[in-house]
Order: sequence, then C-alpha cells, then structure tokens
Amino acid sequence: MSRALITEHELAALRLLAQGRTQVEIARTLRIRPETVGRLLNRARILLRARTLPHAVARGCEAGLLGPPPHGHGAGQEEHRPSGPDGPNRGQEPTD
Repeated sequence: MSRALITEHELAALRLLAQGRTQVEIARTLRIRPETVGRLLNRARILLRARTLPHAVARGCEAGLLGPPPHGHGAGQEEHRPSGPDGPNRGQEPTD
C-alpha cells in the first residue's frame, strides 16, 4: 500500500481509532462530523485492503503508518522476557 494514497486526515482518524476512541470522540477531536469520520475510516479500510476497522488498524500498524511497532515484535526478533523472578535468569543472582 502506497503511503501517498492515504490522506493525513484519514491517518489521523485511524490513529485515534487505534487508541480506542469512538467515532463521536474522533469527530470532536478532529472537529468534523461523525459521518465524515465514518467516511474517512471506511476509505482508509479500503485502501489498506482490510475487512473490518480493527483489521485496518492492524494493517496500518504492520505498514508502519500508525507509528513504530511495539518493542520486541516483528519478523526475526526475539520475544522480550524480563530477567526477574519469572524470567530466564530465575534462581540466579542478579549481576550489576
């Protein structure tokens, strides 16, 4: 998906949706009508070739459009495990 196809307004709506905001809350934040938010999100969904809005958020994250991926996730990266009592160094003295 080409970054040039999706507008900043569509991205702004999608980012707010990814934060868990409702369409009414997104509309208030962007100072537009809730119906316009619906159109922006639907167009973003279509451009991202997503089946649903949550799928569009996931596709946007995967494409790097909504910010960097969470630390420790992605192809070729190890899962982060804390070195606490339940981590990989269980039963060992901590090193300073």
